[in-house]
Amino acid sequence: MKKILYSFIISVISIFVLNKIVYQEIPEKDTKEQLAEIQRYKHPVKSISMESSDNSDLKIFDSILKDNKVLILGENTHMDGSTSEAKSRLIKYLHENMNYNVVLYEAGQYDTWIMNEEMKDHKLKTSADSIGGLGLFEFWWNAKEAQPLIRYYQKTKTSATPIEVGGFDIQFSGGTLAFKRGKLLKDFLSRNNINIKTFPIFNKRIDELPHFIYKKYVNKVLKGNQKNEFLQELTKLEQAVLKLDKTPENMMYARYFNDIKNNITKNWKYKPGSMPSMQFRDSLMARNLIHQIDSVYKDKKVIVWCANIHSFAEGYSKEYLPLGSYIRNKYGKSSYIIDFSSYAQRNETGSISDRPGKFAIENIFHKTKTPYFFLNLRNIPESSFLKKEFVSTINQRIDMKRNWSRSFDGIFYIDTNTVLTPITK
Repeated sequence: MKKILYSFIISVISIFVLNKIVYQEIPEKDTKEQLAEIQRYKHPVKSISMESSDNSDLKIFDSILKDNKVLILGENTHMDGSTSEAKSRLIKYLHENMNYNVVLYEAGQYDTWIMNEEMKDHKLKTSADSIGGLGLFEFWWNAKEAQPLIRYYQKTKTSATPIEVGGFDIQFSGGTLAFKRGKLLKDFLSRNNINIKTFPIFNKRIDELPHFIYKKYVNKVLKGNQKNEFLQELTKLEQAVLKLDKTPENMMYARYFNDIKNNITKNWKYKPGSMPSMQFRDSLMARNLIHQIDSVYKDKKVIVWCANIHSFAEGYSKEYLPLGSYIRNKYGKSSYIIDFSSYAQRNETGSISDRPGKFAIENIFHKTKTPYFFLNLRNIPESSFLKKEFVSTINQRIDMKRNWSRSFDGIFYIDTNTVLTPITK
């Protein structure tokens, strides 16, 4: 009985000590010092609206990005409406003042190419308010916060300095393109005298390609060795296209067949969201992006639009090197990464949610009482706590402790973010 009592007492003491360690308050002195340091280095941003006529608050980027070639703009989640607005305003400023004429999205390489072509020539007769759906995932075009930027892209097409919009992902992204894929592929192969009937599985399933990322569907329609045969057909189609003249269209279709094969392979081989799946996708996104930067848009400044987690310049884990790490390794200091973070989120009903845990730096940011500000981590002394490990919710609102200055160069802070507002049709 005494042994049980002693064990119980030891357990209670252990729990008490553990709680003191895990849930200890940050000393008030440290909080004040951190707040003072953030106040010293923060650069207030007056507005996130593209309609803002006073751009004096963005002039800071004239010096920060003076020698920049690749600017990566992250986002905490794809549903952050205020972040979409802030990125849109920044893109407009950089286009009009710093000669950034290319924006590449974490979206299908082929889909965004079709979208960009349609913005120029309108051969598909897509309406102006739906044109973004040819290339982008819905959250990047079918929202009130996103539409001003889509309209701006289209407006620039008739100017002396049009914005070229593209992508680098291996995934299918354009929902509006879904029912046009098969016809576009058939038309391309026919124009170039490539006999689609010599690729029997592809020919039969050409209108079902987006379904092939689902293993259950594939296992139902492809039997025996047909899965391998289908992948081999995609490889042969790519090789057939590569034998054509090296026109921009032909090269894009060759890369499209390669992306289709890799996208399907990823979904057949890896568990969705797993680190091996992320590694496979990011390595290929990096390959596509570097090709776009070095070949398609050589000698041009490029803006990259993606999620924060893909932007990180440091390895996320032993299994996963994000896209940003390849870009930093390739372009060094001529690449600059800005990630976005917030204290909380206001949802459709107006209520506030997703506040950070009490150790997160976003609590200190909130205490500055500044709705929007920017921190340039590159110019902050190495002795600063901002150059050491600290907790942040900058990765999908998860409290994580890392040396974040190794993952990105700047933080764009939006105190209370909003969810995207879908456009009702």
